[in-house]
Amino acid sequence: MRTLRSGSGRRLPFVDVPPERRTRRDLVTAAVIAVVMVLAAVAVLLSGSATGSELRAADAEQPEYGPATDPPTSLQPLWMHGSAGTGPPLTTKGNLVTVSPDGVLVGRDAGSGEESWSYTHAGRFCAGAFYADRLVAAFDGASGCSDVTSLDPTRQEYASTRQSVYPDSMELTGSWKHVLAFSPDRLEIWRDDLVRTVEYGAVEAPQEAGMQPRTGCTLVTADLTDERFAVTERCPGEDSVRLTISKTVPEDNRAPEEIASDPTGADGLWIIEVTEQGVLALRNQGPDWTVEWFTSPTEHSTVLALEGEPAVLPSHESVSGDSAQVRWFDGRSTHAFDGPSGRYSWTLGGSTGPGLTGGWSADPAAHATGEWVLVPVADGLALLDHDTGREVRRLAGQAAPGPGVTGLAQIGDILYERHAGEIRAYKLVA
Repeated sequence: MRTLRSGSGRRLPFVDVPPERRTRRDLVTAAVIAVVMVLAAVAVLLSGSATGSELRAADAEQPEYGPATDPPTSLQPLWMHGSAGTGPPLTTKGNLVTVSPDGVLVGRDAGSGEESWSYTHAGRFCAGAFYADRLVAAFDGASGCSDVTSLDPTRQEYASTRQSVYPDSMELTGSWKHVLAFSPDRLEIWRDDLVRTVEYGAVEAPQEAGMQPRTGCTLVTADLTDERFAVTERCPGEDSVRLTISKTVPEDNRAPEEIASDPTGADGLWIIEVTEQGVLALRNQGPDWTVEWFTSPTEHSTVLALEGEPAVLPSHESVSGDSAQVRWFDGRSTHAFDGPSGRYSWTLGGSTGPGLTGGWSADPAAHATGEWVLVPVADGLALLDHDTGREVRRLAGQAAPGPGVTGLAQIGDILYERHAGEIRAYKLVA
């Protein structure tokens, strides 16, 4: 009779247990399991972010520029490059980042447009964002847009990576400390080191069952601050769009921590801005289209009534702004609202995009004045007073090549304009 010693030294009997033996079948089975485990580990390694990727660094660190604060009097055309993607051009503090048709990220000198460094990944490029001094790019991997790499664009060094199951499409929206990865099935929020603070929506892992507040919902839009995020969603059994507000950093990253969640009574609801005070959103109810300020999912007030259905809905392409103002391009006009209160400010008709706040940076440590706004129009750019929308001057530029949303970005005194797969660079002449 065998015995097993417990921690106290007391002998615990095992009755009628035959002695262990190893047969040829046991050894073969153990060998097969070991081979399978090795092959699985190799498969994971080969599909990982570090394999099949290459970071080709520049000869020296890339410069960093503060935002130009003087309003321009004219534009000087510099150069043009093609780039995949939509919305504002992807920039860092020293480089414009273009995306080639085969998904290679190219860091270009802010002024000359010449290639400085590049990052190549085996999978399809899904989305990219710059926040917390890091360039984050997601690529198609073993499970959707699952391979995410964070780079230091100044030194061209790897900062961190993550891998997780994700759908085949992704949009990235960032505050300065966090970024929100969005798809109609699920969303995630990551810290600057790519550690996930929130997963919301469809979660495939069986061990996470019951952690989500609802199942089977389709996510419509989402946005975030460093304290909270909001999502509009259509859920089974509900006859209107639900608005949910939750904490950006809950105690458990597997279980969203809701602040408020209820159906809104709206046929359609698209988030324009999230603040600590409320949510600004485009609302559709029957024939009525309005911009509403939600202090809770069931309490809201109209800040702007539209004449009819807008041609362009709120999205990362059509919304821009700064810490004091948010702007939405509806396909025909650009509407500005006070960020903290949601109050309507002004409208510019005949625009082609949401515009850019001159001299402003999302980096809290950077100088930002927010005194003027550049809004793209058919024949160039309109320079407006930030608060009133009064037009100061028109800056002649090249006509937008066809329909679509024009996105703007800025590094120092260089302006970048994206439209229909092309990025044009201009020097802002003060």
